[in-house]
Order: sequence, then C-alpha cells, then structure tokens
Amino acid sequence: MNGKIVCLKKNNRLMPLSSENDYSELSPVYSDSMYGKLVMQNSMIVVLKAILNSMLENPELNVEHTINGGLYCEIFANVLISESSIEEVNSKLNLIISQDEKILSKYKTREELIELFSDNKLKKSILESSSMCGGFYVEYNNVKDFFLTPAISHTSLLEGAYIKYYPPGIIIYSSKEFEKSDQKRLFNIFNESENWAKILNWRSVENLQSSIEKGEITELIQVSEALHEKKIVDIANQINARRGKLRLITIAGPSSSGKTTFLKRLSIQLRVLGISVSGISLDNYFVDRGKTPLDENGNPDYESIDAIDLELFNKNLLDLIENREVEIPLFDFTLGIRKPESQKMKLDKNTILIIEGIHGLNDKLTKSLSKDMKAKIYVSALTQINIDNTHRISTTDNRLVRRLVRDYLFRSHSAKQTFEMWRSVRRGEEKNIFPFQETADFMFNSSLLYELSVLKSFAEPLISEINEDELCYMDAKRIEFILSFFNPISVENIPPTSVLREFIGNSSFKY
Repeated sequence: MNGKIVCLKKNNRLMPLSSENDYSELSPVYSDSMYGKLVMQNSMIVVLKAILNSMLENPELNVEHTINGGLYCEIFANVLISESSIEEVNSKLNLIISQDEKILSKYKTREELIELFSDNKLKKSILESSSMCGGFYVEYNNVKDFFLTPAISHTSLLEGAYIKYYPPGIIIYSSKEFEKSDQKRLFNIFNESENWAKILNWRSVENLQSSIEKGEITELIQVSEALHEKKIVDIANQINARRGKLRLITIAGPSSSGKTTFLKRLSIQLRVLGISVSGISLDNYFVDRGKTPLDENGNPDYESIDAIDLELFNKNLLDLIENREVEIPLFDFTLGIRKPESQKMKLDKNTILIIEGIHGLNDKLTKSLSKDMKAKIYVSALTQINIDNTHRISTTDNRLVRRLVRDYLFRSHSAKQTFEMWRSVRRGEEKNIFPFQETADFMFNSSLLYELSVLKSFAEPLISEINEDELCYMDAKRIEFILSFFNPISVENIPPTSVLREFIGNSSFKY
C-alpha cells in the first residue's frame, strides 16, 4: 500500500494520529486506502469550509456525490462562485498546507456530540434522532463537524490536494492521481435526480423523517415509484423510435443495482408498444474452464470478457438478428465444459434481443453489430438523499445494504460472507463496468428516496452479528453509522413491481 499515513487503526477501530498513542499496538491507515480516502475527504471538507468562511459571508457548502474520481460539492453564497474564486481558494489551501496547522479529532459519544452542537440546529436535530453510538468530533479554525472517521492531524498531510472548478459546483481532490476522465453523462443523471428531490423537498434525512412523522410516507413511496415508471416509459419510447433497425438491447450495471427488475419492467413497456423481447444467457457462452484467462494473481478470471467465446456468440447474434435458427450452446457448470447438446432459438423480425450482464456496455461483446443496431443501458443506484450537507451516502454503500439483505434472504449468506466478497465484487466493477458507463445510450437510476428506511429493519440485525475481531468490522460499523440516521418504515405500501422488492421479497416478478 502506498500513500501517506493519515490515521491509525487498533482492534479494527480508527484513531487519529497523535503523539499520545503507543504506535507499537497500532497499524497505519494510508491515504490511498478506502478509509484513508474518507479521512482525506472529511479533512478537506472542514478546511474548505474554513477557507470559504474567510472569503464569503455565510457561505454554505453542500457535499453531493463522487464524480470524475473526486467529491462533487456546491457552494451557496451571496456572490457568484467563478473559476477565479476557486483559484483563490486553492491559493489559500496551499498556504494552509505549508503552515502545517493542527486539526482536532476526538471520538465523542452521541450525547457528547449533541452537547457540542447545541448551537447548530440542524446538526443537533439529526444527532438527536440518530441511534448512533458516537463519532469523531473534528474542529479546525472555528469550523466544527462530526464524522465516522477522524481527520488528519495536521494540514501538511493535505499536500497535493486541490479544488477543481466544475460548474455549477466544484470537485475536491485529495491527490492528482485520483482524477479521472469527465463522466458528463453520469453527472447529468446525478443532477437530474438530485434536482427532482430538491423540488419535492426530499433531499436529506431530516426531510424524510419529517414526511414519516407527518404520515406522508405513502405519498413519498408513490411519487418515487411513479418517477421510476416514467423513466422506464421514456426509455421504451426512445427504443420504439429506433424500431426496425435496432435489434439488440444490452443492460449492465454494478452489483445490486436492480438490473433484473428494470429489465422486466422495460420488457412490459416494450410489449405495450407492440415490441416483443427475448433474452439470451451469456453463461452458456463460457469457454471451457481450462481455457479461462488468468488474473494478475494467476487465478481463473471468470469475469473477464475473454472468458466468453466471443466468436461463437457474435456469430449466433448475427444469425438471430437475421432471423435464422441458431443452436444455442449449453454450459455444464459442474464439469466446466460445454454440453454436447444445444437449444434451438429463432427470432422473428418484430422481436428485440435483450442481454443482461457485466460486459453489456463493452462493444467488444457485440463487435459484430453496428452502433445503430443496439441500445446500451446502464443501471445503477445513484443515491439522491444525504444525511446532511456534509454527510453524503455513497452509491456503493447504498448497493451494499441492498446486497446484505438480498444475500441473507435469498442466498443464505451471512453479513460476514457478503462483506468478505464485496471487495472482490467492487474490483470486478472497477475493471469491467465503470470504464464503459459513459458509452451507454441510456442511464437509469434505480435508487429510491425511501429505501434505506425500509432496508434498515432488515440490515441492522445482520450487521450486529459482526464481531470486533472480524476483518469486516469497520465496514459493518460504516453501514451501521449510515442506517442509524434513518427511522424504519413498513414494507406494506411498496408495490410488488418495485425495484426494492428484488431485495426484500414479495415481488410479482419471478427471478
């Protein structure tokens, strides 16, 4: 692991860097690790707030979501934020880094945090309604906040950090190495979802809790589900507009995005328009196990696109689209080889083929088809709701909560098993899905504003079984921290066709 040491770990608990610690009992946390990145982001938030306070009158910093490898935020003030404003921010940031100023981090109980934020109505309110045990109180230059992680001990550790102007907001980077190419399409989907939530005043946990207390949760569920249906109808209509030439739809997205439910609901809307759909499983096109490519560690990489017989798949694809009968192979997963028998398949000219799989956005999978013959759809749960203006909920954690619940209910997996496989799942997503997301013709956000309040009752008992000595304990505490800010709601008003039913059960679809 490379990078700077930004905090410490003892017994699977994070601790701030301090001369008071006995380092012989502690292990370092580096800036390029998952928790190191969180420490750096949280530290940048408090330092940036201090800089803005020195430049503007009563500025407000809203932390929104990750984009382009950094943390996207918006600044609200009595003057327009421009590129020159951000240049001034970076100058002040570099000065602060060079001065190596101290940042206070100290673990406090929930009750202590409530007392410390007695003069901040919003922070005090969310802490009072939370079931959290505690968190790290962070203070720098009269800016106070609390986080799951400690902050860095001194500002010199922010060396290499910078702010990028990205209208209408900014992107925080803790290092140049994390900056990625522009994800404009994904950014637009995030913005669309967040603007919709703002218009309806359902942008934060506080707004959600207020709706629950006022008995408005049924309306929130209905509006959220109606928005999903509207988006699916819009995609179906655009596919219909390409009718005749378009013969293939591919659907891809990270784990627990609700891809299967989306596919089923899209298929229904296409049927309404007189378009039949037929699916084909990529699983049957695996090469024999002995020919499976190896990963960097010498292990079989079953998620590699080269684990698929691309030549045969593309030949069958072309034949199907040209309405010829095809012998679809069948794969024997016990023996790891292709079965001698096959299955006949033929499409008529009014049927569109649908493929769901991790490589659906990679044109290498469907190289035999021209761009106008296929529509690529990216599905993900892009979280629209945050805890407050400095505490976002990552889309990855949203999906992880979904998976914890689904794996327990339908796959007999413990929370520990799900946590342990999650890192591997994430590596596969980073390699096979995210690099291609900007090539999608359509994007669908499967997140629901109310879902964490529903999933809370399912997930919390599972997480509580994780012991402190387990390697996944820190991950469990991170999810527990997020869920602690949500009040549980009943599942009774969730429609049977909801994406959420894919994870909690009682869906009207068969999976």
